Amino acid sequence: MPQTRHRTIKDVAERAQVSTATVSRVINRTGNVHFQTATRVAKALEELGYVPNAWARAMATDGSDVMGLIVPDILNPFSTAIYSGLNETAKHRGLAVWMVDSADDSEQERQALHMLGRYRAQGIIITPAHPAANLAAIEHMRTPVCLVDRRLSKNLWDLVLIDNVNGARQAAQLFVATGHHRIGIIAGSQDSTPGVERLRGFVDTLAEEGLDMPPEYIMFGDFREKSGFTLGRELLALDDPPTAIFSCNSLMTMGLLQAIHSYPGAMLGETVAVIGFDDIPISTLTDPPLTVISRPMKEMGVQAAQLIMARMEAPEKGQETVVLGPQLIIRGSEKIAGLLRWI
Repeated sequence: MPQTRHRTIKDVAERAQVSTATVSRVINRTGNVHFQTATRVAKALEELGYVPNAWARAMATDGSDVMGLIVPDILNPFSTAIYSGLNETAKHRGLAVWMVDSADDSEQERQALHMLGRYRAQGIIITPAHPAANLAAIEHMRTPVCLVDRRLSKNLWDLVLIDNVNGARQAAQLFVATGHHRIGIIAGSQDSTPGVERLRGFVDTLAEEGLDMPPEYIMFGDFREKSGFTLGRELLALDDPPTAIFSCNSLMTMGLLQAIHSYPGAMLGETVAVIGFDDIPISTLTDPPLTVISRPMKEMGVQAAQLIMARMEAPEKGQETVVLGPQLIIRGSEKIAGLLRWI
């Protein structure tokens, strides 16, 4: 079956009996074109099925109409919430958001940066895979960059963060107030801002409360569901398992809940308590409902978009950091039967 030939501006110009420059002005809405001429060009575009080359248009103008978003895991509810806030804000400026999954891999992230740079994105919002791996690539971007959720080893870019230490502190204090003494944690990657800060806030707060965490109660995951499941089962299998577990992101919490459900003799609210960092859709469907440290993820996307747009208007202004506060939502899963103290 013969392939249909890709139509060019020259083909459209010949059909409409105008110059290629006139066709270009109609497509890009630049310059003045007589109404009848523009109508003739539009008809030729439709008849030929011409699709403008966005890459070429971006190179020929001040940039594309796209804002780039690079996330470490497109399946994480955090990523979709950031996208929602970013898109809601960017559309008022006539920009679309192009979300790219780096799979939390530095090489895939580098390729995404290169692609968005070639496309001349108006701005790039990124949750970096590693604090230093792509520093040079980000420094050479010719477009505003805003970091979300994670820092880089150089403080050169606008930044939107959550007060992770305070969020983890609230979880630790609630476990202690509820009467727990054997408390475990499934922490995230220690190459990331949330991983480091949530672990530090939790462990330091327990120490202030007079509780030292045995090393076997501290598990290091990768912010993915499988690690929450595997490490949750390891905690439950200890000779003296913790009565409470803090899970440091939504996907690992889902894995942990599966581990509790599948482990012989384990039961949420009866033998083990759980607090998760980030609210998840099933939080109110568990029995008991899940207590969480909730953060305004959509608002993080809104704030990132606003920082990018402000940077577009004033490229030389000083670096800005926005830190948003988390919220403790108590639903009952922080308690288990038999403890003396209840709140």
